[in-house]
Amino acid sequence: MNWTWIIATLAATVGIVVLMLTVYYPSIPDPMPTHWNGSGEADAWEPKTMGTFLFSVLLGPVILLATAMFAQMMVSMQSGDITGPGGAKTAAEAHRKWASLNATSKHIGWFFFVMNTAILLMMLNAYRPEPLRAGFALSMIAIFIATAVLLWCIVKSTRTVEQKHPLAEDKKRWGIFVNDPDNKSPLVDTGTGMNYTFNIAHTSGKILAVVMMGLPIVFVVWISISSLL
Repeated sequence: MNWTWIIATLAATVGIVVLMLTVYYPSIPDPMPTHWNGSGEADAWEPKTMGTFLFSVLLGPVILLATAMFAQMMVSMQSGDITGPGGAKTAAEAHRKWASLNATSKHIGWFFFVMNTAILLMMLNAYRPEPLRAGFALSMIAIFIATAVLLWCIVKSTRTVEQKHPLAEDKKRWGIFVNDPDNKSPLVDTGTGMNYTFNIAHTSGKILAVVMMGLPIVFVVWISISSLL
């Protein structure tokens, strides 16, 4: 993960937290809200303390940081297993896997920067004296768009890698699915020995792929509508 994005994420976190402490913290009621429902309404409160405030605000960024580190660790582990069991069977496949993992790793930084900023801005809006009613929905939409862009970037990068490192037998489709008529399972190994994806050669695999890709869209739409009602 690029250090530039790590520094940018830390800077954004510090900047937004300092802004909240200096501008909004003094006006936060006691007890203070610490949790909000799908409509953006507070449904849990705690005594107002600096520790409670910082915990509420920084919980999201800390979880995101742990997730980013885990994602980077998984990429590193997979790159180390390229020539191991379940890994590449040929030199060409090894080059392709390495290039694909390297391309994926480049997108982790900016994605978590956007996610972290969106969550912090959502918290900032929640602690404003008069929160923007659509604030929660806008944050969720921003997160959804960032996720969609991430998937698009990964697919685009993967296809570029596949063109640069072609294989004699390539069953990948759109960089994330597998089209293998000989395998009857709807869920198949991607070839790394660690990850699985949907086999869209069969109806069951297509249905599962559509459901899994569609659920986030339904969730974001539902949350957005709920927060505006």
